[in-house]
Amino acid sequence: MEFNEAVRRTLGGHWRLLVVFVLLPMLLVGAFELRDARAYVSTARVQASATLPTTDVQANAMLSRVRAVATSGSVVKAALKKSRVDDRSQSQVGHETTVSRLGGSAVFNLKITDPDPRTAEKLAGALSEELVAFFNGSGNVLVTQLTDRERALQQERLRVAAKLPQAANESEAGRLTAQLGSIDQQILDVQSSLRAAQAAGLGDRTASLLSSASDATPVPPLSVIRLALAGAMGLVAGLLVAALLEVVRPHVAGQGAFGRELGAPVLGRLGTAGRRWHRAAPDAPPTVDADTLVTLRRAAARRRVGTLVLTGPAPDAWLAALARDLESRLGGAHGTTPRAGRAGPWSPAAPSESPAAAEAAGPADSNGGRRDAGGGLGALAGMGSATAVRDEPVQTDGRVKVAAAARAVALRVRALHQVDDVSDSGRYGLVPVEPALPDYAELRRVQDVLATTGWPVVGVLADPVRRHRSRPR
Repeated sequence: MEFNEAVRRTLGGHWRLLVVFVLLPMLLVGAFELRDARAYVSTARVQASATLPTTDVQANAMLSRVRAVATSGSVVKAALKKSRVDDRSQSQVGHETTVSRLGGSAVFNLKITDPDPRTAEKLAGALSEELVAFFNGSGNVLVTQLTDRERALQQERLRVAAKLPQAANESEAGRLTAQLGSIDQQILDVQSSLRAAQAAGLGDRTASLLSSASDATPVPPLSVIRLALAGAMGLVAGLLVAALLEVVRPHVAGQGAFGRELGAPVLGRLGTAGRRWHRAAPDAPPTVDADTLVTLRRAAARRRVGTLVLTGPAPDAWLAALARDLESRLGGAHGTTPRAGRAGPWSPAAPSESPAAAEAAGPADSNGGRRDAGGGLGALAGMGSATAVRDEPVQTDGRVKVAAAARAVALRVRALHQVDDVSDSGRYGLVPVEPALPDYAELRRVQDVLATTGWPVVGVLADPVRRHRSRPR
């Protein structure tokens, strides 16, 4: 199976399911967001350090540190106390706090979202001030602690190194040497941490408030990003369900693929005019264009069949009506006018030709044609062609007479359930009438019919409307 056929089976056969899976989560997300109360956002801008990060790793590490400090319990509690906001909890404020970095710099935007615009402004201002105070204070404390730790380790190393010359034996000397190595490693670790802290600007006390809290602005009720994510997730889920349905109940990728499986071409497409009318009345007749009629006649002549047998997933009554309509339109010499004296092809019953006309036409031969009064073959029913064959001269008693080698005859068209081997004779050809994406079960059914009857398949007719046969209860 080709890729385009798989896409057509998945998307074309289950597009309604995919639309539901895409729209449903988007509608749910939109309903939840519209149901929430109107929110306002206030923004403050903070510089965490005057030292610029040199790599993306340092910039991301600084962003993570600022976000962790801004949402920490102690800083949020101090901001609530400073702004005198008593009806908000620490978890609520931390959840509604957003920190974003401006490019690769050490400048950050601090946003507070709240249903009350005044509360959002007060919390944004207080939290940004507490954030700056924490950076300037905590960084100095951390650097001081690291420096004190390094000084203590240096003194410890001097004390152990002074004992080494006084070691009583080699075992004592080895122990003191190992202790010196451990102290040296600790000193290196402390110095590395101190350099990292200084590189991050923790000890320079250069954090500052670039802009105080701005006026609160309303948040858009619908987030385009959330709606897009909901639609994308729904599309992925819909594709998985559609693929699973194709595994359980596979389809054929169009009438062309259906014909290739049977080794037959697509003869034509039933008209799509009045498609809404088809939906309102699924048993209404389709429109058949002249090109399809010509293709039917020539395909029948090529297969040497005199009776076309229609089959498909459509109801039996609809197939019978279509057979009457096609037989009527294929009845003229050029297949464009119905026989005179016949009822409408989509009436409940279409009577056959009158007994007088049948007697005038002559008795039927073994192939379902008529012989004239002189016993000559007046119709090549076995050929099944409705196209007149050119006349040829025949020499009789020294005179040239022009006799018709073959006259235009009408193809007989029947639905599969109307075929009666007792009363009907002649060569049959099967014409499946299939929708855009027929089931594989329908393909197997048609293949079984061909294998059972031995009929040739003339071609496939494309039906733009998917019709279902009513199941007997």
